[in-house]
Amino acid sequence: MAGGAGVSGRRSIRARSWGVPRRSRTLAAIVGATLGLSAVVGAAVSGDSPATVERPAVRVAPPTPALLISDSAWLGIKTYGAIDAVQGFEHMLDLASCRRRVTPSCRNYDDHVPITLYEELEWRGRSFHTLVVATGYNDSDQNFRRDVDAIVERARGFGYQRVLWVTLRSNVSYTSPGNAGFAAVFERNNAALREIVDSGVHPELVIADWATYARDQPQWFARDGIHLRSAGPWAAADYISRKLAHLDGRACPLPLEPGGPIAVPCADPDAAEPLVDLQGLYPIGRANPTAGFFMEWEGHGAWPAAPWWL
Repeated sequence: MAGGAGVSGRRSIRARSWGVPRRSRTLAAIVGATLGLSAVVGAAVSGDSPATVERPAVRVAPPTPALLISDSAWLGIKTYGAIDAVQGFEHMLDLASCRRRVTPSCRNYDDHVPITLYEELEWRGRSFHTLVVATGYNDSDQNFRRDVDAIVERARGFGYQRVLWVTLRSNVSYTSPGNAGFAAVFERNNAALREIVDSGVHPELVIADWATYARDQPQWFARDGIHLRSAGPWAAADYISRKLAHLDGRACPLPLEPGGPIAVPCADPDAAEPLVDLQGLYPIGRANPTAGFFMEWEGHGAWPAAPWWL
């Protein structure tokens, strides 16, 4: 298995710290991978590209360490073994069924209550540049703006320079425990998020518009419309990898189809409908050594090493 562990209870794992030790172990590998990519694609991805009359100079940012926190909606990335499809940047995936943003999380059928996203930030400390918020399906819209303020401000206090907030798919039948969240709630939260970003009150806050990207892809989801299944986990992992490559100004981790060109810099996946050949790029449906069902799981994919299927 490519790193990580199932988690039956937070208290049993809190003694070990992932962030700084792994960063020091993989720094040389990350630099090597970046230099190797530069050699392949040339000046387009080397440190700075020169300015011209028509084009200003553009600095290509190196991969930045990111923490992705989700509820059960993206837990399928582990269940279906798509963790190695998260590529191009150092990362930690923290996926937990019933997780909420700030208010106490709901209780799973196994009587486990995961810690909230807000609490996760406290525990992780100063290890990451980017926070990816992929939770919210178990929350209401009553405190959404307050939750955003609290999460962004806490992330800022721990040195995060970017908060990438994933929109909630709203053309769904899912209703969260206690009827806290449902389609209309998710739509209102998405609208409020866009208003907050447009206001500029949190300059580091960026939208990853998964709701629009995945809107017309019901085959990626279970019947409730939010839980990933089949090709969906691969689509989500591929999407977030391309989104962060775009924001960093890096090359895409993969082409859109086998043998195709790698875009430099990576295009924003939110700018067009999904064009990725998931079946051609990923081993969907094959026996998978990284698959496994957990109610809560934390870990990372193989990057910068090659994924298991290569």
